[in-house]
Amino acid sequence: MHRTAAILLTAALSLLVTVAPAHAAVATATNTVSAEALDEYWTPQRLAQAKPMPAPKAVQSNEQPQTGAPKFVHATEPSGFQPMSSVWTTIGRLVFSVPGKGDYLCSANVVTSNNRDVIATARHCVMDIATGQTYNNFRFAPSYNRGSAPYGWWNWRSMGWRIDDTSPGGDNAFIVLSTGGNGNRHVQDAVGSSGIGFNQPSNNYAHGIGIPGDKDYAVWCEGQPYDGPQGGVQIPNCIGLSGGASGGAFIVNYQGDGSAMQTASFFGSWGDSYFAYYRDAAWQVYNGAQNA
Repeated sequence: MHRTAAILLTAALSLLVTVAPAHAAVATATNTVSAEALDEYWTPQRLAQAKPMPAPKAVQSNEQPQTGAPKFVHATEPSGFQPMSSVWTTIGRLVFSVPGKGDYLCSANVVTSNNRDVIATARHCVMDIATGQTYNNFRFAPSYNRGSAPYGWWNWRSMGWRIDDTSPGGDNAFIVLSTGGNGNRHVQDAVGSSGIGFNQPSNNYAHGIGIPGDKDYAVWCEGQPYDGPQGGVQIPNCIGLSGGASGGAFIVNYQGDGSAMQTASFFGSWGDSYFAYYRDAAWQVYNGAQNA
């Protein structure tokens, strides 16, 4: 990497501003690194050496999930195509840097948004809730498979995450991407998007999908979920979603007609697989991201 790009990236880590108004459920941060510097930073060697992000320790919380009226945003099809989007297309590899520790990887999923730029992931894939440290240099490739990014890579421009609940049940985050990929397009136009739901029933049959680092391609499990501790949901006997699958999608009504929706993000294995469910606070994060 050229010295100029290195200086820019180092400076950005110190300039990235986190905004968390008093009594808010949401914090946000904005990218200060140029697209050119990010493109130069993510060499094939860095991508290959990025490590799966481990899930944090399960911190207990007394927060009670705030549940309001159910909300549902319909899936979309890719621009110029008739078939409805598939989660196998919208799920992707998320890479990022942890200052002082190196480069890491998680999973993320394109969800329908007003700006057509939003991906859903896990909070512990964007920051450390215990220390407040924010990560940087985010980049996303939908349909990632064994090192191949058929639609290209998208850089980030901002992100938001929950701060109201520090437990695994609050592990929700959304990232806003810049236009990019092979055609410099909005990611939703390029690959379509999954529907997204908030305050939905938590007992609907579900699929959990992510890209573990040890497999380097998307895997899934399915089952009848049950309510887990601290506001999350769990799928029993859900194996295969190991490190790197954090931030993957919990999909209910798994159909090809656009009614399928993501209602949680994968936290990690807490006994059975554990997903942080989308309720009112997650809606606040998402709504801010889709209008950024």
